Amino acid sequence: MGAALLFAGFLLIKLTEGELLAQRISKVTGIMEILAGVLSLDASVDGGSAPELSARAASLLRAVPAASGMDGWGVLGRDLQILPAPGASPGFRLEESSLAAARFSAESAARIHYPSTWPLFGEGRESYVVVTVPVLRQGSFAGALQARFPLAEVRQRVTSAQKLMLFYALLYGAVLVLFGVYFLSRTVVRPIRRLQSMSQRIAAGDLEQSVPVEGPREIADLAGAFNSMAVALRQSHRERESHIQALQLANAEVSQAQHELIRSEKMASVGHLAAGMAHEIGNPLGAVVGYLEFLKGESPPGRQKGIVERALTETGRIDRLVRELLDYAAPAGSEAQTFDPVAAMTEARDILRHQGVFDGLELDDQLPPALPATVMVRHRLVQVFINLLLNARDASSAGGTIRLSGGEKGGRLWLSVADAGAGMSPEVLAHIFDPFYTTKAPGKGRGLGLAICQRVVGEAGGRIDVRSAPGKGSGLTVWLKKSEPAGHDA
Repeated sequence: MGAALLFAGFLLIKLTEGELLAQRISKVTGIMEILAGVLSLDASVDGGSAPELSARAASLLRAVPAASGMDGWGVLGRDLQILPAPGASPGFRLEESSLAAARFSAESAARIHYPSTWPLFGEGRESYVVVTVPVLRQGSFAGALQARFPLAEVRQRVTSAQKLMLFYALLYGAVLVLFGVYFLSRTVVRPIRRLQSMSQRIAAGDLEQSVPVEGPREIADLAGAFNSMAVALRQSHRERESHIQALQLANAEVSQAQHELIRSEKMASVGHLAAGMAHEIGNPLGAVVGYLEFLKGESPPGRQKGIVERALTETGRIDRLVRELLDYAAPAGSEAQTFDPVAAMTEARDILRHQGVFDGLELDDQLPPALPATVMVRHRLVQVFINLLLNARDASSAGGTIRLSGGEKGGRLWLSVADAGAGMSPEVLAHIFDPFYTTKAPGKGRGLGLAICQRVVGEAGGRIDVRSAPGKGSGLTVWLKKSEPAGHDA
């Protein structure tokens, strides 16, 4: 727009300059033609000599107004001789070629000397117009007048117009630049910077970004495309997260299947071992027990009878170990029942309470009155809770608290036994369900209790979760399936 303004200003000044020059030339040419007409009609020079023509021309030219700005003149006679011109401008030289042309054309002629008004092109050069008019008497050439008129006034006006035009162009350009900077900043730069900032946030992972669709059409289209891209990225991110969760779930299922396979292999190995032990040890052990019982009955009180009783105690431990191995490898089958698991927990609690297991401890019972029914072998779940309560008793110090709680979550039933004991390290937690792994003192446990509990609960479609940390106690939560309504496929 600035360039267009400058071009229009230059063109307008050029047209104005041409019009001013045309007016000036027309004016001075008219003056000279009037003078030539007066000379052609003047009777004082009719048939007179050439000097009389020169003198009369000088008299007329002196009468020309000073406003015309004539700065030199001369006269040419009929025979093309240059006539003396009294009072003519000193230093003015006639252009003889123009005078000769006036004789043959019998028409006025103007020759312009007008250098460029632009700086560096016409600087310091003189501007003027030389006007030559013929003097005709009865259609015959009687002489010619020639005068020079300066064009400095036209040049000065054009130069002033150029300066004014440049000033307004610069002023308009400055306003245009300021307005353009503000307009571009508001409608282009700021939206683009906002898009850049949002793009950086999206690149950093924050996909919940959008920009207002405003401004020029191109910027608004760009903002709309950006928002569409953000929506597509969010959708892609959600789909990717969904796929990742599905893969994680599949991995967990594969890991669980692998764990179950390993456990099955372990139990198969233990089953073979238990069967072999029951066959190889059971019969001889029964005979040993029988002989010891016979000796006990035949021995008088004293040191010998005490040795027999201790031998019976140790053989009893061997017999219980064999039976526990058989229960772990292949628990005895029983018919499943539908019952309230809270009742099973309460029964286990009451059995141990009557035996004085919780003496010296505080039992915090937060069990709900009832829960939806579950389906499994009831006495086996009671045995699981007895085992968990005994472990909590063993982990608690005098005056400690054992907390019982339960509830329903996510369509599953849960019952928890928690103690405030010493807790377990992550290394211990990783092995608590392994057969024969125990942290108890020798003779206090054989490491099969939790393994059997996990086996019993797992066969009923549940699981046992453990939370524990050193110095913060432990909590074991039994998750059970709810009994499905009659006629509903599991």
